[in-house]
Amino acid sequence: MSRRKFLSTAAALTAGTAVSGMPLEGSANKPGIAHQVYFWLKRPDSEEDRKKLIEGINSLKKIETVREMHIGIVAATEKRSVIDATWSVSELIYFDDLAGQAVYQVHPLHQDFVKNYSHLWSKVMVFDSALI
Repeated sequence: MSRRKFLSTAAALTAGTAVSGMPLEGSANKPGIAHQVYFWLKRPDSEEDRKKLIEGINSLKKIETVREMHIGIVAATEKRSVIDATWSVSELIYFDDLAGQAVYQVHPLHQDFVKNYSHLWSKVMVFDSALI
């Protein structure tokens, strides 16, 4: 094999390997939407209310456009002025795109969640982020 042919083949293989490692348009690895919700319970010391709210949040996993979900409670981290630890339960949901998030908002399971569990909270804050 000539040096020129060897270098051409090596360059083609390197380029092919690099391209195969890049996410394709429309793949599951593309940036999407992060939907972060923080709930303040009316009775923040009620373990029963917290469990009920978590049960309700878990029901949202069945919505077809939900790609990933995490539920949290306040962590016992160091108290600092930049940390808001006044909320009770949080949810973090990932969607592929804005269309998926829009489907979630009007989905009957989401509407039922609001109807059946909103009596538990006094405040809700939502932070939607376009992932980059």
